[in-house]
Amino acid sequence: MTTLSQAGKLAGNLPGLLLEAEKVAHSFMKGIHGRRRVGTGEAFWQFRPWQQGDSRRDIDWRQTAKRDQAFVRQTEWEAAQTIWLYRDASASMDFKSAPELMSKKDYAEILLLAVGIVLLNGGEQVSLLGTDLAPQTGYPSIQRLYEVLPAQIYLAESGRPVAAKSHVMLVSDFYFPVEQLVSFCEKLAARHVTGTLVQVFDPAEQTLPYSGRIRFQDIEGSPVESLDIAQAEAIRAEYEQKFITHQENLAETAKGFGWKFEKFSTEIKPEAALSHLYNEMSVKK
Repeated sequence: MTTLSQAGKLAGNLPGLLLEAEKVAHSFMKGIHGRRRVGTGEAFWQFRPWQQGDSRRDIDWRQTAKRDQAFVRQTEWEAAQTIWLYRDASASMDFKSAPELMSKKDYAEILLLAVGIVLLNGGEQVSLLGTDLAPQTGYPSIQRLYEVLPAQIYLAESGRPVAAKSHVMLVSDFYFPVEQLVSFCEKLAARHVTGTLVQVFDPAEQTLPYSGRIRFQDIEGSPVESLDIAQAEAIRAEYEQKFITHQENLAETAKGFGWKFEKFSTEIKPEAALSHLYNEMSVKK
């Protein structure tokens, strides 16, 4: 595990978004201590009642003698898990509604890289979905993830296949048919891959804060399609409900596979998003 002082030295020559991601991760890591998960390590975690399927060798006879039933001694997980990260690079991710906001793509990349830094620093193995990059270990590997990231264009399991029982984190606005997402996720879930869907959206996409005549353009259409609205405020309520419905569909999709769904506006500080994601990914198993 890399110490914070070592991480600071290694960050000296990082470019652009990677430097920003390192600042986010470095700030976050000041307030955390090691992850705790049940597993095959040596550090004690907890006692729990013996269950059908547990090995008798795991029974703690001293604790069992004090109680009315058998108890198993659990230790923390020390083997590295492989996490596959993805951020959407489609045209819709370039949108931002105000100069002071980051584009969705920049926000997603900073969040993805910051998550990668924290995971690598914690001893996990990290790779990029849809690339040929082998799972990386150790904090210095974040430079390699950054270099390979531009090759990640589409939500597809091309390149190196995701290993069974890995974890995937998909960061996108998910502005494509939910059926496409379901088809992609179910193939992974069939191999006991767990996952987190992370929706990143611009605040204007949630509230439609426009008025008067507005022309909306589908920048991912071919050719580019446009829609003229005489009074944007007249469709605001219907639009907001459709946005909520879209998020509910994403949440239901994740739930159907036993995955998690998280959502972040680009006006939320990446540090807060990182903290929330880390806590969700650190649930004891």
